[in-house]
Amino acid sequence: MLALAGSARAADEALADAKALYAAASFEDALAALGRLDALGSATPDALQYKALCLLALGRTSEAQTVAASLIVGTPAYVPVDKDLSPRFVTLFTETRRQLLPSIAKRLFADARDHFHAKNQAQALAEFELVLTLAADPLWKDLPEAADLRTLAAGFVDLAGAAQPPAPSPDAPKPVPAAQVTSPVMTAPIPIRQELPRWIPPDLASGHREYNGAVKVVIAADGHVSRATIQAATHPLYDALVLQVARTWLYTPATRNGQPVEVEKVLTVHLKANE
Repeated sequence: MLALAGSARAADEALADAKALYAAASFEDALAALGRLDALGSATPDALQYKALCLLALGRTSEAQTVAASLIVGTPAYVPVDKDLSPRFVTLFTETRRQLLPSIAKRLFADARDHFHAKNQAQALAEFELVLTLAADPLWKDLPEAADLRTLAAGFVDLAGAAQPPAPSPDAPKPVPAAQVTSPVMTAPIPIRQELPRWIPPDLASGHREYNGAVKVVIAADGHVSRATIQAATHPLYDALVLQVARTWLYTPATRNGQPVEVEKVLTVHLKANE
């Protein structure tokens, strides 16, 4: 617990330093401060936003878009609220989110449906409600696919809600915990082999476009990838290649209280246009 508290303090200090350096237009130093967050495994949405801001200020637009895509995939409902943000960042974030939201919402709906059929009603309900939120976003809510998702998710919300066990009566005695529950100590998986395949555009039109997407892998307790799925699509040919290569990746497994465990990991994918 002391280690976790120390890590949280270090993360707060690193983010505060990055914000101050960004405000002073010391963008490279701000990125260095944010790098400390990466080392701590504490890349919060706020930190990713400032990383994208710094990269954009340095003219590294492609990298900024990749970071923005990572932020959106990891926290799809996140929307920056600072009115003083760079207009260039607002435009980049909005357009990247417009591209990714449909595929994220569809993937989330599929996951929620799987959890519903697996009788995990609480998780399914939370995910269906997030689908409703994403499908109501002004960026794409008027599209037919968003309307269809809202209709389907709303129906499942009703079903999942009806399947929830009734809340205990206010007068019912509360169970006494048998023992104090402590938070588990988790460590993230460390890549040993995690290379994305080379992007070879199949035609001129594809070669002059940039693509942003994401792949989700399930890393087993032995460090091998047991399952890989496309969470945000890029190009169909490249997505198929990514899924094939992803199953060969290898990691030092994640641990829970010192024991290897299975975890999910999402990697962003950015395909750069030919100059």
